Amino acid sequence: MISLLLLPLLAASAAHPHVGDPAPAFAAPTLAGGSVHGDKLRGQVTVVEFFASWCEPCKESLSEILAIRKSLGPHFALLVVAVEGEAPSLKDFFASHSLPAGTTVVLDGDGVLARAFGEDRLPTTFFLDARMVIRHINRGYGSGFRERATRWLSTMLATGR
Repeated sequence: MISLLLLPLLAASAAHPHVGDPAPAFAAPTLAGGSVHGDKLRGQVTVVEFFASWCEPCKESLSEILAIRKSLGPHFALLVVAVEGEAPSLKDFFASHSLPAGTTVVLDGDGVLARAFGEDRLPTTFFLDARMVIRHINRGYGSGFRERATRWLSTMLATGR
């Protein structure tokens, strides 16, 4: 028997997208002062990286994604979703870490995008195909991440899925 206290949690988790689901529709402000819309990413493989500058595993995960991007080339978009609210500190952080073209830093201090994607720990990385379908999700960071992410992206870039 399910406790009535768990029903809201079960309902909330059922709404979170899973592998094979379309990515949530979104519009979000960027660190550069513009905005990005999820539908504008359609047509290209996209990595969505939930990140905080105070999170050491996030820094490691982002470093690995950037290394993969360097080795595979600029064939996929990178959307870094900053879940902290301080734009000046983020600007300082990213000013000292050069990001390649095709990388967009999105501000999500209020957690709207994190909740839409069902991000529940940092870092969390979503791999979206060209049709904006979630093909892989990596929650957390640990050994094997680079190999796994490289394999997933190589396959997605070769097949479009």
